[in-house]
Amino acid sequence: MNSIKLKSTVIVCLTLLGLNGLAELFFARFTFSFPTFQDQCLYAHMFIVDKRDKDIKRGDLVAFKFNKEDKNFDKGLSFIKIAAGVPGDEIKYSPNEMFVNRVESEIAGMTHAINFLQLNPKEYERQITLNENEFFMVGETIYSYDSRFWGPINEEDILGKAYAIF
Repeated sequence: MNSIKLKSTVIVCLTLLGLNGLAELFFARFTFSFPTFQDQCLYAHMFIVDKRDKDIKRGDLVAFKFNKEDKNFDKGLSFIKIAAGVPGDEIKYSPNEMFVNRVESEIAGMTHAINFLQLNPKEYERQITLNENEFFMVGETIYSYDSRFWGPINEEDILGKAYAIF
């Protein structure tokens, strides 16, 4: 009987160690994100971030560190937004429309955020070409505070590709 208990105990311990190892491998590569309602600039409510996948293409969801000086958000916060522009892209936008390489984007306008923040809409009519290490990040909703306000992010600030779970 003691032999059976010992074997069972060893099997349970090895199983737990194996599961713990798998969990450590998973969380070394992936993390979860749950934006609050106030931060909602995307329609999804839960994301998984692959910290090893930094091969960003236009249209990808991207997690990144906000390393900008800004009066509305603290430097160093983590955001998830859509990569609307990648290196070399020409971005032209105003409060009501946005073009990427002269093709109109379906991104929501920024009038709501401009009015909420009491900003001058004329200051948000711009045209830029992204440098080799720059990405232009936008949200999907009228509440999004994104690159149209604070400019492109640098490649070194990317944490990884994000995937909406629900």
